[in-house]
Amino acid sequence: MTDTFNNSELDALIDACLDGRLSDAEAERLSQWIEESSEARERYWELASVHGLIEQSLQSASVKAATGEELVRPPKSEGLFRWPRINAVAAGMLVGILSASLGWAYAIPLVNQAQRESSEVVFESFEGPEMKLRRRFPIIANQWSGEVRSVAESDDVPAVEGTRVGQFDAPTKLKFTYARCLIDLDEHPKPGEEHVRTVEVEASFFTSNPQEPSVFQIRLGAFSQEPEAVRPIWNDHDLLFDTVLQHVGRNHVTKPGGQAGWHKLRATIEIPSGTRSVVISLGAGNDDPEATASEHFVDAVRIQIVDSFEPLD
Repeated sequence: MTDTFNNSELDALIDACLDGRLSDAEAERLSQWIEESSEARERYWELASVHGLIEQSLQSASVKAATGEELVRPPKSEGLFRWPRINAVAAGMLVGILSASLGWAYAIPLVNQAQRESSEVVFESFEGPEMKLRRRFPIIANQWSGEVRSVAESDDVPAVEGTRVGQFDAPTKLKFTYARCLIDLDEHPKPGEEHVRTVEVEASFFTSNPQEPSVFQIRLGAFSQEPEAVRPIWNDHDLLFDTVLQHVGRNHVTKPGGQAGWHKLRATIEIPSGTRSVVISLGAGNDDPEATASEHFVDAVRIQIVDSFEPLD
C-alpha cells in the first residue's frame, strides 16, 4: 500500500462511513485504503456486518411465557433484504467488497447533499417525578415502557435537559436493561413517494463508574404490523429475524478511565416501503458481567422523522 494505516484509524473511518459522517477527504482516504488493501476490505466487511446486527441477548423463551399471550404468526415475507440499508457511500463500498474477487474498482461518489424535512415525534427527558414505566414491551405508540424510572439530577449526575434523568434498573439475568418506544407511521403521512424516509434517534447515556467499561445501545426495527402486533414478534428470536423489514443496531462501549460525563449516541434507520411501526430500544449494561455493577442513566432522547429528496439539477 502507498498509504499505511493503523487499525484504530481504519475502524474510526469505517464507523463514520457506516453512519454517513465522512468528510470528502476522509471518504477519499478510506476508498484508497479499501481499493489497495485486502486487509482493509476484510475489516470493512466485518464492521459492516456487526453494525447492523441486533445483539445476541434477545429472549428465546416462548412468546406465551414471555408475554402471556398466544402468538398468531404473520405470513413469512420472501426476498427481504436483511442487512441494514446503509448510506450510499457505505453501500457502494459493500458492493465493491462483495465483488472483490473480480477486482476492486470503486470510487466514492461525491454528491450534493439531499434536502431534508424533519419533524420531531418524541422528546423525552424523564421530567415527571411520578413517571413509572410499564416493564412489558409497549403496544401503544409514543409511550415508553421498560426498566427505567425518573430520578432527580445530582452533582454527580447532572441532567442534559431539565432537572431529572432516567435511571436504568440494575441488570438481572440479561446483560442489558431497556427502555422502549413505538412510533406509528400511520400518524405521520409521507409527503410523497419520491422522498426517502428515515427515523433518527439521539440519546445521551451516563455511567456512575467510568473506571469500568459500560455498553450503551440504540436498536431500531421497522415492521409492517400495527403497534399492538409487534410485541409477540419482538419477543420471539426466530420470528423477529423472519419478519422485521429493516433493523439497525448501534453499540458504544466506554473505555476504563475514558470520557467522563454523558455519552451521546445516534442511530438512523431508513424506512422501507410498507412499514407501519418502528421500534426504538435503548439499552445499558456492564461490558464485563463480572465487574462491579455500575448505575446507568439516560436523558434527552429525541426521535425524529426525516424526509429527504435529491435536489433538482
